[in-house]
Amino acid sequence: MTVEEFSAEVIALILSMTVNGSIISCFLFVLKPIIKDRLPKSFQYYMWVSVLIALLLPVSKIIAIPVPKASVLPMESIDTIVQRISGTTFEKTVSPGFSPQNGNGQIAPHMPYLPSMAVVLCIVWQIGMVLVLGFYIICYVIYLRRLDRHNTSADRQEIEVLNNLQSSLGINVLRLYKNPMVETPILIGFFHPVVILPDKNYEDTKLRNILMHEITHRKRHDIFVKWLLISVESIHWFNPLVHFVRREMNRACELACDEAVIKGLDRNEMQQYGDTLIAVAADSIRKMPLPIAMFEDKKNLKERLGAIMKYKKQSKRTVLAASAILAMIVCTILGVSTMRSVESGHHYADKFSLEDQMNIREYELENILQKYDEENIVMAKVHLEHLDGEIRKAYISITGHEKNPDSEMINGLTMLASEELELDISNIDLMYIDFESLTSREGGVE
Repeated sequence: MTVEEFSAEVIALILSMTVNGSIISCFLFVLKPIIKDRLPKSFQYYMWVSVLIALLLPVSKIIAIPVPKASVLPMESIDTIVQRISGTTFEKTVSPGFSPQNGNGQIAPHMPYLPSMAVVLCIVWQIGMVLVLGFYIICYVIYLRRLDRHNTSADRQEIEVLNNLQSSLGINVLRLYKNPMVETPILIGFFHPVVILPDKNYEDTKLRNILMHEITHRKRHDIFVKWLLISVESIHWFNPLVHFVRREMNRACELACDEAVIKGLDRNEMQQYGDTLIAVAADSIRKMPLPIAMFEDKKNLKERLGAIMKYKKQSKRTVLAASAILAMIVCTILGVSTMRSVESGHHYADKFSLEDQMNIREYELENILQKYDEENIVMAKVHLEHLDGEIRKAYISITGHEKNPDSEMINGLTMLASEELELDISNIDLMYIDFESLTSREGGVE
């Protein structure tokens, strides 16, 4: 596979994933007001995982759809195919590595290589991805180092509350610090997460609610999901919709976490939890720096308080039904996209007239024959005779460096052409011309 082909393949995959993810995300944005108060917040959070799957997995490559061999064509550029159809390919002298002879009869050097549009787009995409992801990582590391310089151990009583809560939830991995640099409690750290509180004292109820919220984030692996979102945004940095998806998932994450915390609370304890959110929001005078977007946990306070007051337990039957419907819709979207990818990527012949289809088949076979022995074969030319689309005979001209190729090579090329065209070997007319004789003969013509 050449650099151009590889670049085109990468760009096609990225565009396919971004289109699939955009379609599913638009559907979920439309669905959002309908299910807002009808389904659990955890379901509304995890349903966005389908968007991440579409944005990260090349479904069209994972799902194998059988395609008849005769109708499968190589992924060549449309410009080249159009040139082939219009006959301009036949009008040009093909001589890889060299240009036509100049006036003195000497071989002129080939024009310098210019990267194709696919290569340029692939390079631009990679640069953008590295810049966006690097921006988040660098800012994250800088913020961590600033916090480390001001972290102090929490009080013994506060650490005891944290440990008791962790034990009740079956985890015991978080450490607790205080820091004058933070204005709201945060959970930070991917491999060794810690809870950092502002350098102030909280009454027992508020402290318990704050720590329960952060522990729940840890138990649900929300840090991993948020870094996954940043990775997706880096890959699809050119798609503005992905930025809104990340913000929506962060918002849904907080609502789902609140729901998980209040699930076992009575109405009075829910009120106390809401009061804790208000107190925490009041402490947050300034917003956190933009680079630390994964800590935008205290936004949408009004919506969060409303969700707490309206909380009611949904039946498992409702959740299962909604999950099944969502799964069917997402699978349908991805399935249709996959079918379209197969049709647009491989079935070029279906979009051209009968004569054009023959020209494409000729061009396809020329590429295959030339790759049979790339070091020796300079050029392959194919002309197909057909009747109503049924190939009857193939005339093939092979130009190579060897003056007297062995019969094994000629037979191999003939058999290859026979297999590709599904044509009897007796209907394959193959002629070999050595490159040196061809160029000498052209050079002697005045």
